[in-house]
Amino acid sequence: MNDPRKKKPDDSLVNYGAADDVKTFSEAKDIIKTRLKYLRVDLGKHSPIEDSLVAEITMAHEDKRLSLMDFYSHLYSPCKVSDLAFVPKGQGDMNDVMIDFSEGYDKFIKSMEEEYVAQLIRRRNATILLSKMLSIKYPYSKIMYLYYYKAMTDIEIADSLYISRATFYRIKDAGLTILTSMYYPTLEIPRKKK
Repeated sequence: MNDPRKKKPDDSLVNYGAADDVKTFSEAKDIIKTRLKYLRVDLGKHSPIEDSLVAEITMAHEDKRLSLMDFYSHLYSPCKVSDLAFVPKGQGDMNDVMIDFSEGYDKFIKSMEEEYVAQLIRRRNATILLSKMLSIKYPYSKIMYLYYYKAMTDIEIADSLYISRATFYRIKDAGLTILTSMYYPTLEIPRKKK
């Protein structure tokens, strides 16, 4: 008989964020728990400063370079020297200062773009994780949604769904197992001893 967990996933269900080097189901489950723990943050609960930085990075290329140059100059400009010992003595010293300044700016731009790309990848993976979590059957998806996305406590969820805390933990663990098997369909789910 064909076991659906042994089936290789097709290309339409690419498991974004699924680690390739996972050997056991418990390792995979721990990875999914960690990703669920940071789900809200990865989906975009950012500070206004982070949002403004993302807006700056996504502006038109020339405007972006000018805005970031102003921002970088404000932070690291060689004109901010307060100790007279660091004031350039001649043209060669000033050239060195400006070369260091421009090299620092290039590194700054590169690090900002890398951080933006990393945020996009995290947001995409978190969106896929949330989508898969919501595609699970009712009691599992509801409990996981309330616990991981809405950040409700176990007592609040148990009271709102009229279930005991033991039932809450049983359903949450079963939901994690289902979600993990969606990400890692080739790993065998360990059977509980009776």
